Amino acid sequence: MLFTVMPLFVCLFWTAMLALEMREDGNRRSRVHLFIFFLTAAVLYFGHCVFFNHSTSWMPLTDTLYCTANLAVYPLYYVYICSLTSRQKYYALSWVLLMPAAVLGSVVGLLYFLMSAAETEQFIVQYLYEGQREGLTGLAQMQVFFHDFCKFFFAMLLVPTFVYGRMRLRQYEKLVANFYADTDDKSLVIIHRMLHAFVITAFFSFILNIVGRQLFNESLWLLAIPSLLFSGLLFVVGYVGYRLKFSIQDIERDEQQADAVAPEQPAVRELRQRIEQLMVEEKLFLKPNFKTVDLVKLLNTNRNYIYQAINREMGVTFTEYVNRMRIDYAIQLMIDHPEKQLSELAEESGFSSSTSFYRNFRQYKGTGPKEYKTKLSQANNAAS
Repeated sequence: MLFTVMPLFVCLFWTAMLALEMREDGNRRSRVHLFIFFLTAAVLYFGHCVFFNHSTSWMPLTDTLYCTANLAVYPLYYVYICSLTSRQKYYALSWVLLMPAAVLGSVVGLLYFLMSAAETEQFIVQYLYEGQREGLTGLAQMQVFFHDFCKFFFAMLLVPTFVYGRMRLRQYEKLVANFYADTDDKSLVIIHRMLHAFVITAFFSFILNIVGRQLFNESLWLLAIPSLLFSGLLFVVGYVGYRLKFSIQDIERDEQQADAVAPEQPAVRELRQRIEQLMVEEKLFLKPNFKTVDLVKLLNTNRNYIYQAINREMGVTFTEYVNRMRIDYAIQLMIDHPEKQLSELAEESGFSSSTSFYRNFRQYKGTGPKEYKTKLSQANNAAS
């Protein structure tokens, strides 16, 4: 009972937490879709509970729901990714991946409805619990066919979920890098990692589907392994999603602010020169949470022109352009004020956190700020 209820409890916990969050903060697209994902996963694991606790009278209903939810849960996670990363008009097609769940789930439910009590009992006992197909006839045999078909389609859905999910996340990261200097609180790298974890566990789920749940029905320890694995993964997914505060909707809001400025239409090279001059003279890169919209307002231009001047003309993203200037400024501070701590250098250089400072320094200089500062100190000692 403990191992069969554990994943269900995790799903219900995050379903309740997300429902409370939506009630307080409004229905953000991503929160709604994550709520639907966990609600569907709860239905899936409720079907597991009924199966492993041998509540056979519930099986026609719960097995129908299980087949439907099993096919829907990973596509729903993809829909959640789309709601985080894609503009509303572009992610509507992501719901198409739910069609197999709706169709095949309906077929399974219809067959249960049409099967006689004897056929239903024979199917549940012989196929679901013993994994035997021989001797089944009529609608029970057809039910076996569609259950096997559900297992096949489950594997087929993993490919578009993973491939398109990665593509959406990469496009989002590129968009963030072109719009913001500080990306630590806006990046969805953790969601990218969760997608990979989902694929690994989905492969494990596929093996379980092929082997059959009846094997885990016979051993407590075999049941404990997937229960703990999926419970842990689902808890992390819920925790990450619950704490996530930034998505494509926030980018769209900032874009609207930028587009509200009446644009001039300068030559791209001229605009590049104006940007470089303004950045150096005003030291705009030192401004915390600096973003493209700030340049748009100062230059009375359009974000697309800013994009062309920086990305195409300079060959870098907005993030890289600003953070390279911050790193160069931090190095100059090291030279002029060797007594300053690294945390002070990070703050005075415009970085939102020491973590961001360390990561960017290593990325652009090939070494950490501590090692770089030590080399500068050694060089100064040698010169003196």
